[in-house]
Amino acid sequence: MSSIVVYCRLSRSVAVRCYSTSLEQARYAIKEHNSRINALAHVTAKGEISPTTDSPLSGWAVAIKSNLATETAPTSCASHSLAEFISPYTATAVTALERAGALVVGSANMDEFGMGSKTQYSIYGPTYNPSGSSKTSHSPGGSSGGSAAAVASGMCRIALGSDTGGSVRLPAAWCGVVGFKPSYGRISRFGLVSYGSSLDSVGILARSVSDIRSAYRAIAIPDSNDMTCMSASLRTRIDMLGRSRSWITEQKAKPLEGVRIGIPQEFWVDELSDNALRVWRDGAQKLEQLGCEIVSVSLPHIPHTLPAYYTLALAEASSNLARYDGVRFGTRHKCPDTANLANASLKYAQTRSHGLGAEVQRRILLGTYVMSAAACQHYYLPSQRIRRLVQTEFNRVFALPNALCLSKFEVKERSTAVDALLFPTSTDTAPKQNTDGDECPVSSYVNDVMTVPANLAGIPAISVPSGSCNGLPLGLQLAAQYGDDELLLQIAHHFQTA
Repeated sequence: MSSIVVYCRLSRSVAVRCYSTSLEQARYAIKEHNSRINALAHVTAKGEISPTTDSPLSGWAVAIKSNLATETAPTSCASHSLAEFISPYTATAVTALERAGALVVGSANMDEFGMGSKTQYSIYGPTYNPSGSSKTSHSPGGSSGGSAAAVASGMCRIALGSDTGGSVRLPAAWCGVVGFKPSYGRISRFGLVSYGSSLDSVGILARSVSDIRSAYRAIAIPDSNDMTCMSASLRTRIDMLGRSRSWITEQKAKPLEGVRIGIPQEFWVDELSDNALRVWRDGAQKLEQLGCEIVSVSLPHIPHTLPAYYTLALAEASSNLARYDGVRFGTRHKCPDTANLANASLKYAQTRSHGLGAEVQRRILLGTYVMSAAACQHYYLPSQRIRRLVQTEFNRVFALPNALCLSKFEVKERSTAVDALLFPTSTDTAPKQNTDGDECPVSSYVNDVMTVPANLAGIPAISVPSGSCNGLPLGLQLAAQYGDDELLLQIAHHFQTA
């Protein structure tokens, strides 16, 4: 194994880091570190992998989050209800990666059904942050914590996750890797087990933006199996819009000269730590050195996004998870009391109580309540209005118009609009992983305060490693207009490599 390609730092107090570019190196990292980090819930047997050549991603080791359907491993969603479920088909995103030459090395651990921010609600046990030491085990973030930890520890070159409210970007920030959530509909959701259908996106994690871009271009394709996937005509229309910006396409002395970056003041929340604020300021200065113009912008309804998100996400979750009743999907729980066999409702209840974890049950109950006749008018409908207002505010600050909202596509005047936004991915570094069960479940919801606006608006966002504190990484988030994924990746690439 070449020491030029793979660099492993061994220390009792610092986690092992392996930068993997081949299947053999990935397998070595899995063997050495998965027992401690618990990033992969299922490892693909060596004989089940068939390397290909002459493909864009040939030989790239990839991990797949356990809520993406594959025919070779259980699509368990880290839940007892689907622990033995083998999908009859493979998700479109996974198929596209395999066609491009990527090799699936395993299924990544996650919070059950994607419900969590620390990858602690899993039947496989919690995942631990590779950046933390063995004595102080920190959370990798969630719910795609297994995917982020696998990339950070060298178990794969890229990993797929799902992002409903920051589940790719938050783990990426806490594990020190890049996490990308594309525009809603850019990557097909066919084969992704739904949590909040109007919020879910398939995301990508990698060590570099360059690898993210290569994987994105391989899997961001139209798909007739997913009605929410962007059509080919919409993709073409967005591309034509992007090319109409003269200040982006012109050759400049600095790599990002002419690009305007907005700093949304509403993300300066009380929970923001001094370390996160320092990294945010340093990031703005770095972009300015690359040629960007930094301006302040306002998104007045951002403070309302967190409660609106949890209202909408849990309402959709209560509907999506109704199918796991032991009849349509899910393992049926055998009732020991034969007298209860005639009571169908009780059989359903016992199956769901046994198959679904405490956090999932909590969110289903909350979602069912907000959709009730008494609460819908007070919670659900106002949350939908907030969502629309947030989308409108993003459309107002971006120079590129939203291709879904305008009949006449014209780029706005440069005097008032920006090309991208910069703000923290998290309020602080990764907390310690709690395994005692004494943590207030609702307290972890605040971890999503920086990430949920992008999901509500359906816009692309990417978290890039931007600093650290006491050995724990911090990330900054860049966001752009709906469909403007390529420009966002271009800005993020220069930001990371500068």
